[in-house]
Amino acid sequence: MKHTTIIFLLLLVGSRLFAQGMISGFSVVPTNPTEADDIEIHVEVQFSSSDCQPDYQDHFINGSIIGASAHHCVGMLTAICNTTDTFQIGQLPAGTYTFDLTLTSGFGGPGCTPGFVPDDNDQFQFTVLGSVGIAEPTAAAPAVYPNPTTGMLFLNSPIVERGQLTTLNGKMVLEMNTGTTEVNLSDLPAGVYILRVGLSRTMVVKD
Repeated sequence: MKHTTIIFLLLLVGSRLFAQGMISGFSVVPTNPTEADDIEIHVEVQFSSSDCQPDYQDHFINGSIIGASAHHCVGMLTAICNTTDTFQIGQLPAGTYTFDLTLTSGFGGPGCTPGFVPDDNDQFQFTVLGSVGIAEPTAAAPAVYPNPTTGMLFLNSPIVERGQLTTLNGKMVLEMNTGTTEVNLSDLPAGVYILRVGLSRTMVVKD
């Protein structure tokens, strides 16, 4: 019994130390869905350990709430792993919906260890139209390079609204004005940060 308890505690502590998945963006396909469309939700996810094979995913619909979960298997190599989770939602009545995703990760191959604590949780709202109407498109986060970086971080396009760079705990360390195309991280400690622009998020590694 004592050994079982120790193993469980080690797994629990390990999950807290190595839970490094992050939801970096959402998109709906088609961009302006109607009641007649088969809808897909694409979720961009990032992990700071490679690789990041999908293990399982699920979703349920309760009124205007779509609850979803995704679990990935990560390795021990320290390298950013990007992938896309696709959720087949199907047809929905006209209205505004909230897609709520909980992301977890484990270790090993598919059929990997469970995620004792969520890596990330985020929501995305989209509108399903009736026979007429146009929904607002969802702006994607700009790509950044080099990533990892030792100092300067460049964006492939100017940000369209104010942005923030935060720690994994949500503490803001830098704020960016609209139109920013480069950020100087030289004064920041080495570590993993989150670039937040609107609803989009991008993981940034400072060496």
